[in-house]
Amino acid sequence: MTRTTTRSTTRSTPSRSLRLRLTLLATLAITVTVTLATAVLVITLVSSVRSNVVTTLDAYADSVGHSAVDGRWPQPLPPSPGDRTVWAQVVNPDGTVIAATANVAGQPALYTLAPGSTSPHPAPGAPGHGDEQVIAQRYVIGTQPVVVYAGGSTELLGILTNDIQGHLLYVVPLVLLGSVGVSWLLIGRTLRPVERIRAEAAEITGSDLHRRIPEPDSDDEIGRLARTLNTMLDRLEASAARQRRFVADASHELRTPLAAVRTSMEVGLAHPDLAPWPELASRTVAETTRLQRLVDALLLLARSDDDTLLRHREPVDLAALARTAIDAAPARVAVEPHATGTVHVLGDPDQLTRLIRNLLDNAERHADQHIEVTVTTDGPATAVLTVADDGPGIAPEDRDRVFDRFVRLQAARTRHAGEATGTGLGLSIARDIATAHGGTISVGPTTTSGGGQAERGATFTVRLPALSPDGSAGIAR
Repeated sequence: MTRTTTRSTTRSTPSRSLRLRLTLLATLAITVTVTLATAVLVITLVSSVRSNVVTTLDAYADSVGHSAVDGRWPQPLPPSPGDRTVWAQVVNPDGTVIAATANVAGQPALYTLAPGSTSPHPAPGAPGHGDEQVIAQRYVIGTQPVVVYAGGSTELLGILTNDIQGHLLYVVPLVLLGSVGVSWLLIGRTLRPVERIRAEAAEITGSDLHRRIPEPDSDDEIGRLARTLNTMLDRLEASAARQRRFVADASHELRTPLAAVRTSMEVGLAHPDLAPWPELASRTVAETTRLQRLVDALLLLARSDDDTLLRHREPVDLAALARTAIDAAPARVAVEPHATGTVHVLGDPDQLTRLIRNLLDNAERHADQHIEVTVTTDGPATAVLTVADDGPGIAPEDRDRVFDRFVRLQAARTRHAGEATGTGLGLSIARDIATAHGGTISVGPTTTSGGGQAERGATFTVRLPALSPDGSAGIAR
C-alpha cells in the first residue's frame, strides 16, 4: 500500500509599513515634480538667454546695415556697444568681404547664405570661431545687394548652463533628502491616530465588546473611520447580546420538554408493572412534538438571521393561501374568512403559509368564540392581511414587545389557568417572514363592526407589496 502525504504550504506576505510605502510614494512624487520643474527651468532659462543673444545680434546687424553712407561702408565697421567679442562682416554676392569689424579684419567670408534661406552656414575653409550664434540680414545698397553677418560667442551660455547643472547636482539631492525626512515625519504624525485605533481594536475581544475606540476631534477620514468602527462595535455588542439571550432562552425552552420526556420515562422504568404506559407514551409524544416544533422554529430563525429565509419568489394568491390555511386550522373556534377577490403578491408560498398559520395559531390559542381573517388591498400597491380574535387584548406597551423572541404575555393572553402556551417564537417568525417579503406587521385592538374600538381582542395586520397586473411588485405602506 502506498501512502501519499500532502503538505500544504502557506506563503507568507512580508510585512510592509504603510508609513514607509507612503513615504516612498511621496518621495517619488516629489522627485518627479522637482525633475520636471528643474527641466522646465533650465530649458526656459537657456531659451531666454539664447533669445536675448539673437535679439542683440539682430539689432547690431541692423545698425551695421544702415551704417553705409553713399554706398560706402565704414572701415572698420563700428563694434557692438554691448559686447566687444561680437563681430560683423558685409559680404557681396560673390563672397567678397566689403567691410568687417576690427576683430575679424582681413579674414575671408566666415559664413555663406543660400538663396532664399535665412540660416547662414560656415564657409568652406573659413577659420572656426568655436561655439557661436550667427544671424544674417540681406540689404540692397544702391543697386548692390549685400549680406550682413553678425556673430557672437555662446561661451557665456555654456558657462551659465554648466553653472546651473553644477548647482542642481547638489541642490536636487538635498531637496530630495529633505523631502524624505519631512514626508516621514508628517506621515508618521498623520498615521499616529490610526495606530492608536489599531492598538485599541486589537485589545477588544468578544467578552469586552463594550469598549470603544477613541475618536479624534477632527472630521476627516480617520475620524470617520473611528466613528464607523464604534458604530460597528455597537452593532456587534447588540448582536452578541441578542445571541446570548437567544441561546439562554432556547436552552431553557429545550430543557423543559426534554425534562418532561425524561421524567416520564424514568417513572415508567422505575415501576414497569404499575406504570400507565399509554398515558406516559401520549405525554412523551406531546412533549416530543413540542420539541420538534421548537427545533423547527429555531432553525427557521437561524435562516432568518442569515438572510436565507426566502428560497425563491413567485406570484402567490394571498387570499387562496389564507383559505387553505383556514381549512387546515384547528376547529376549536369558528374562523370567518373575508376576501375581496384575488390578491397577488410576489413571495415564497411556503413561508407566507407559515406566516398565516402562526397568526391563526396565536389567535386560536387566545380567542373566545371566533376569529376573522381578511385579505384585501390598500390601493394598487399594498396587500393587507388581518387576523382578528375576540380574546384578551394586548396592552399598548406590549404591542411591540410581543414580536420579540420567547416573549409570552401569559397574564394577559391566557384563556384558562394551566393551559399550555406556545413557544414564544410564532409571532417573531411571522415578523421575520413579513420583513423578508418587504412588508410590515403590527398589532392593535379588534375593531367592532360599528367601527369602535373593542375592549377585548387583538388584530394582527400584515401589509405586503402587491403584485400589479404588469408583474411588478409595489411598496407596502
